[in-house]
Amino acid sequence: MKAIVNYEDGQKKVKLMDVPVPQPASGQVRIRVAYCGICGTDIHIFSGDGGYPTKPPVTLGHELSGVVESVGEGVDPAWIGEKVVSETYYHTCGTCLYCQTGHKNLCPEKKSIGSAVNGAMAEYVVVPAKNLHKIPEGVSLQEAAMTEPLACCAQGVLEFGGIRPGDKILLTGPGAIGLMCLQLAVSAGGEVIVAGTRADTERLELAKELGASAVVFSDQPDAEAQIAALCPPFGPDIVFDCSGAGPAIQMGLRAVRKGGRYVQVGLTGRPTELDMNLITLKELAVYGTYAQKTEWWVRSLDLLRQKKIQLKPLISNVYSLDEWDKAFDGYMQKIGFKYLLAATEEGR
Repeated sequence: MKAIVNYEDGQKKVKLMDVPVPQPASGQVRIRVAYCGICGTDIHIFSGDGGYPTKPPVTLGHELSGVVESVGEGVDPAWIGEKVVSETYYHTCGTCLYCQTGHKNLCPEKKSIGSAVNGAMAEYVVVPAKNLHKIPEGVSLQEAAMTEPLACCAQGVLEFGGIRPGDKILLTGPGAIGLMCLQLAVSAGGEVIVAGTRADTERLELAKELGASAVVFSDQPDAEAQIAALCPPFGPDIVFDCSGAGPAIQMGLRAVRKGGRYVQVGLTGRPTELDMNLITLKELAVYGTYAQKTEWWVRSLDLLRQKKIQLKPLISNVYSLDEWDKAFDGYMQKIGFKYLLAATEEGR
């Protein structure tokens, strides 16, 4: 079968390869992949910048939708033919502090598809059956392939954001993740200002269509003054950084009001300089959010079922596996929003 493989450590050590079709072991299923989304972590792996570790050779991809084709021993055969998405954790220990307290995303033994084990930028992928979620009626396979990033956003916004109706929120970084977080924050009753650079003009226009109360160009000299004027009297109650960019992080910490809340959603990929006095002297509550827990998959799929979150406007293009390099290039050039790879006939 065709697969996009990180074949060794280093920069741009990724190519389309022919690899064996995987076989499901006990407790596993094989999914015929319809679509696989490209994520920032895939770009870190492709760039070889150390922003996300892998264990090559490994097939990339963890944002998937597809159809269960076969099941291993002990798995209900009723799964065969079901349209599904899958959580990304191929293995967690189940016994550590984090697993026992519902935080399997922090398990020190965690192995995820697309980095530690073979992922879904391929015609087929094998995952544990316990990771499966059925795609609700009325949700397309393309939308469903974006459930994983939506679940990440839902955890960051709805678990750590602490949003109350009427809260004034600054969101930096209007990419696909930022625009998902925007919709979640608006659905929770927040009034959201979205900040991005002049290069993000198209993205900021879509942010307004998806519910932003205002947009600000963060690379303009008066950006912080504009944000303060939009969030009287003391500034935003909550800041979500979805960019992972040092200047945006620093601006967010300066802008948030005293006693406010700051949530880091985007990965920086490298160490970032911070003024820790902003956190101390302003008595900020600062949170990081990483990956997602099962409850946010369930909530995200239900939000899609209810049509409360729009994902179709975020899909910029769909490419075949043979054209994976075009999709990666578009993502890296920040052209559009989200790119999907169509792996099999379900996606084509």
